[in-house]
Amino acid sequence: MIFPLVLFFIGFAAAGNYGYSSSGNGGGRPRPGNGGGGGGVRPSNSGCDAGWRRFNRPSGGWCVKVFGARMNQADAQIQCQSHGATLSGLQNSEEAQQISNLALSVISANSGSVWIGTRRTAACMKQWLNTNGCTRTNAFYWTDGSATGIAGFVWDTLQPDNEKLSQSCAVLLASRSTVTWGGKFWQPAKMDDNNCLFDLEGKHPRSVYGYVCGKRSR
Repeated sequence: MIFPLVLFFIGFAAAGNYGYSSSGNGGGRPRPGNGGGGGGVRPSNSGCDAGWRRFNRPSGGWCVKVFGARMNQADAQIQCQSHGATLSGLQNSEEAQQISNLALSVISANSGSVWIGTRRTAACMKQWLNTNGCTRTNAFYWTDGSATGIAGFVWDTLQPDNEKLSQSCAVLLASRSTVTWGGKFWQPAKMDDNNCLFDLEGKHPRSVYGYVCGKRSR
């Protein structure tokens, strides 16, 4: 009877490992988030309206949706408010990447930028990058009342540069690959500071094609 018992325990152990080994591919039970970095996506959209994506942040559940439209930053904020939301900030790089992917499914272009919920601080309004204490992590602040910390400030190289000292808003680039424009390389899911009326005519692959709204989960 020893041999059948050995087989039984081997089979039981294998079944237990299978049930807990998946990391989101449908092969097993999802693991709970570790709560350390925030911005994780729950397996369900618990507490969010249909079509909205839930993120877990240190401040609580946050529902996000990307809308495709060509408008300036102020009008994008008004549109978000019509959904009971506000322009969404970014908790971390994971959120930035997933929002960039969501944007690609709704913008009418192979690449483009979307408005996000952040503004330049008053102290850095007329300052270049790395002058008078204005850095990549303190020149802007989140406006959505949910995003916290500095991990979400995923600026592209040498940004936010405050070109012409008039860039008080910011966008996130949605693209499947690096975009080349103006002799520079622009990375997907990275931020850039811009004039709040940024290129409404849509003349290049970084033009604004949408905006990201966010609101607290129920």
